[in-house]
Amino acid sequence: MDTQGLIDNRNIDLWNTLCTVCEINIQREKRSTYYVFSKNNKTIIYVPLGDNDPAYFTHELLHVFLRIKDVFIGAGLKLSIKESKVLSNIFSDNLIEHIGNCLDHIKMFPEFLKLGYDPEKFLSDYSENKLTKENISKIKKHFITKGLFKKVFYNATAIGLYIGKYFAAVSCPNKSIDYFNQLTDLKKIDQELYRILEDFIIAWNTFDFNDKDPITSGYHLLLFDFIDKLEKWANGKTIK
Repeated sequence: MDTQGLIDNRNIDLWNTLCTVCEINIQREKRSTYYVFSKNNKTIIYVPLGDNDPAYFTHELLHVFLRIKDVFIGAGLKLSIKESKVLSNIFSDNLIEHIGNCLDHIKMFPEFLKLGYDPEKFLSDYSENKLTKENISKIKKHFITKGLFKKVFYNATAIGLYIGKYFAAVSCPNKSIDYFNQLTDLKKIDQELYRILEDFIIAWNTFDFNDKDPITSGYHLLLFDFIDKLEKWANGKTIK
């Protein structure tokens, strides 16, 4: 396996630990970004041709690290949403993957820093604003429309954008970007939905994947609570 340029003194212990519990293959191909795919105990890390960056490689290793810690928040989210008729109308597969990725990143970033890597190397779009005023304007414009007899319609795509942009902003590792005003504007569009997302993020930030106490550990209850609140918010609304 060609690990040249991908392993250094900072990630060697993580690499060795992961290799003892799962089968990892590296596949170099013509692509612009690093990517990881895992199923059961097998993992493929896709590496752009000609790119040997241990920091970006470590980012993918940390996704695998969460798996061996039994953190499958993205998969759990996908299963829960697919079982919900009302939510599956709002959450596309890409949105679900995006949210799962954001939630992983919240737990991965402190580990990335502990290993000694430059925070700016955590994401290829580290310097990009994840929630712009233009995003807010677009969401606000399409979130709700009124039809005949003042009947209210909610736009599924706008709701998805609202949710996706919220998670992108709160999981952004670049602390030099201040999202306070944008998040305040997002909250004004729908305070109840915002509160549901905010409560879930607070619970997720509190969750400790190293806690193996059967009573206090686990993220499944907070995920079920999140899905339940989202369904209650969506029920009774005309969403299309």
